[in-house]
Amino acid sequence: MKPAPQTPVLGKLVVDANVLVGALLRDSTNRNLILHGQLDLHAPEWLWDEFERNRSLLLKKSRATGASLDLLIERLQDQVRSIPMATIEQHVQTALKRVGDANEYDAPYVAAAIAIEGGVWTHDKTLGELAGVPCFTTGQILAALDEQ
Repeated sequence: MKPAPQTPVLGKLVVDANVLVGALLRDSTNRNLILHGQLDLHAPEWLWDEFERNRSLLLKKSRATGASLDLLIERLQDQVRSIPMATIEQHVQTALKRVGDANEYDAPYVAAAIAIEGGVWTHDKTLGELAGVPCFTTGQILAALDEQ
């Protein structure tokens, strides 16, 4: 896997599950940004295991063949570096304190962003106010790339 070039405006970005699932299910802006956006992308390593555990649901929703879904997952993995859980675990308690109980499912992404000193790519527009790390929606990423 070749390292992705760092995007100066955005830096390192942790991609949350909703963004990656959206990229898997449809040919979209998210998919194009991940595959061709020259972003420095990261995700918790367990996320790929979640995709495997939910393979039948992903196949059904994407209407893809098994082979094409596997190929797309491989292409996404080539562009999104895995962050080991041991690296993330060190920051989970800090992340939980920041995001609170209502956003506990976002805590691993915030912890990952703290660990790599980066931001989070998410569809949750209010997470950034709680997380204490930069958070970007797809629209904000597009705008930042247009400014370069």
